[in-house]
Amino acid sequence: MKKLFLVFLFTSNLFFAQDLKMMTYNIRLSLESDKENSWDNRKEDALALMSYYHPDYFGVQEAVPQQMIDIKTKLKDYDYVGVGRDDGKNQGEYSAIFYDRNKLEVLKSGTFWLSETPEKPSKGWDAAYNRVCTYAFFKIKKSGKKFLAMNLHFDHVGDIARVNSAKLILEKIKELNPQNLPLTLTGDFNLTDDSEPIKIISQSLDNVFYHSKKPHYGPKGTFTAFDVNTVPKERIDYIFVKGFEVQSNRTINDRLENLLYPSDHFPILAEISFKK
Repeated sequence: MKKLFLVFLFTSNLFFAQDLKMMTYNIRLSLESDKENSWDNRKEDALALMSYYHPDYFGVQEAVPQQMIDIKTKLKDYDYVGVGRDDGKNQGEYSAIFYDRNKLEVLKSGTFWLSETPEKPSKGWDAAYNRVCTYAFFKIKKSGKKFLAMNLHFDHVGDIARVNSAKLILEKIKELNPQNLPLTLTGDFNLTDDSEPIKIISQSLDNVFYHSKKPHYGPKGTFTAFDVNTVPKERIDYIFVKGFEVQSNRTINDRLENLLYPSDHFPILAEISFKK
C-alpha cells in the first residue's frame, strides 16, 4: 500500500509540474498584397494551429480587428484583453492576450503605449508606428495562483524607441507589480539576442530559450518572410519569465496540406510552472 501511495505521489507531481502552457504568435496582419499568403488563404491553418496546441493563454502581434474577430469566433473557449494601438479602442493592430476562460480569470488588465506618453495612443521616440504592451493579471481558477502576463510588439525601425521601450517595460513591471507576482513577457521584439534592448530585459527576466529544463526544440529563428525553402536563423520573437520554472519550449514550424506557413513568424510555445 505504501509503495502504491508513493507511485501515485510521484506521478501526481509529474502531472502537475506543468502549471501553464503559453505561446507568443505574430500572426501577420491581413494584407491583400500578400497574395497567396494573405490572411484569407492561411487563416484556417493559423486558427487550426492555435486550436491544436490550445495554450492556456497566448499573446498575438499584428492582429487587426477582423483577425481578432476570426480568432474569437473560432476559438470558443477563449476571450481576450487588449485594444487597437491607433485609438485605444478598436482601430489598428492589437497586441492582445487571448486566454482560456475555463482555466483563467482576469483580475485586472490594461494597455500602455511604448512612448513618452504611455497612458494614451502615441508614437514613441523615433518609432515608425504606435506600439503597445497589453497586460493582464490572471488567477488560475483551480489553484488560485496569480501571475502577470504582458504582451508587446516593438518597433521595427526606431533604435532609440526600442532601447527606451525595453527600459519602459521594466519600469512598468515595477509599477504594476509591486507584489512581485510571477510574470511572463511575450512578443515580437524585432531584435536579435545580441541587441542592447534584449540584453536590458535579460538582466531582469529569463529568456525561456536559455532557461528550460528540456533543451529548446525546433528552429532557432522565428521570422520566415513566408519563405518555405530556407530555415530562419535569427530569433526576433521571445518569451521571458520571472518567478517561473521553464519545463520546455519549442518553436513551432508546422505546415499543413497547402505547404504554406500560416504566418511569416513561427510561434513559440512554452510550458512553465510556478517556482516553489
